[in-house]
Amino acid sequence: MDQVNNVLFDRRNFIKGTLAGTFAAKAFCTDKKHSVDATESDVEHHFLTRQQKNIHNRWNKDLIPVLYVHSGDTVTIETRDASDGHYTPESIKNDIATMDSSKVHPLTGPIYLEEAKPGDVLRIDILGYELGEWGWTVTGKGRGFLPDVVSDSYLKIWHYDNDKRYAIFRDGIRVTLNPFCGVMGVAWEETGEFRTIPPRKNGGNMDIKYLTAGTTLYLPVFVKGALFSAGDGHAAQGDGEVCITAIETELNATVKLTVMKNVSINEPQYENNDIYATTGFGTTIIEAAQKATGFMINHLSIQYRLSTDEAYALCSVAMDLKICEAVDMPHYLVSAHIPKSIFV
Repeated sequence: MDQVNNVLFDRRNFIKGTLAGTFAAKAFCTDKKHSVDATESDVEHHFLTRQQKNIHNRWNKDLIPVLYVHSGDTVTIETRDASDGHYTPESIKNDIATMDSSKVHPLTGPIYLEEAKPGDVLRIDILGYELGEWGWTVTGKGRGFLPDVVSDSYLKIWHYDNDKRYAIFRDGIRVTLNPFCGVMGVAWEETGEFRTIPPRKNGGNMDIKYLTAGTTLYLPVFVKGALFSAGDGHAAQGDGEVCITAIETELNATVKLTVMKNVSINEPQYENNDIYATTGFGTTIIEAAQKATGFMINHLSIQYRLSTDEAYALCSVAMDLKICEAVDMPHYLVSAHIPKSIFV
């Protein structure tokens, strides 16, 4: 009973703090009036390769940027696969045992935005992806959301159809390709090196399958220059990524990076033509879901001038909770989706 009471107490304090404004120091609106925009003639396009000099796999605010850009510039980012090239199309199950886990999540970056300062928001418009030629999925005993469901290691090498619309699982089973970066994030303010494995307030290993071409991601900025990086290409993934991997692959991501001033968010948010989404990370799925819901109440209250009661009720009848990241236990990420079609 004490545990239940503590959960309820924490939740009440959380929601109270949220609606008092601790989630957002300033009203966060997604219109462009807050953006630092360059004129069309000033916008530059950059290409960042996956060469070793551009790769890191720890968050660290003291990393030397590999590229300097201005707000409004576009960048094509070459990424490596999550194993940093350990697996090949010829790999077999025995290769799993020799994988060096310290090399997981090679990220391309960091990219320094000249106008970005702590407290800003970095807007990432995902313009497109160029998919690699093949992919892989691994799991095994002790891995994933159900660590005891398999007794041996498993490796699947995926090949795509000629049009790169589907990945072939076996005869009669195919998966629609929908590429995205499993990791997108910025450096955070703490000193030191931090693994990219868990999702955090800076983004990171969010594994949000909705971060596909046409989606806009918003990240809070914690350090000067933001220091944006991306990687962990996925050709396809289900919500939760339950076995611990998606269809892991190399890909190229083209993004537009824009600094937003006089707005603030605590954790990542994103939108596309159909939905607006808030995210919450936590050490339990319940905590992550409560945070995502609280952020959505705050968003609706500000963006649509709803009372707390109205926003909470609207969430109950129109919002969907998505378990995006469930395998980096005890770290979870949940997204709250509100359909834009309800606003007429």
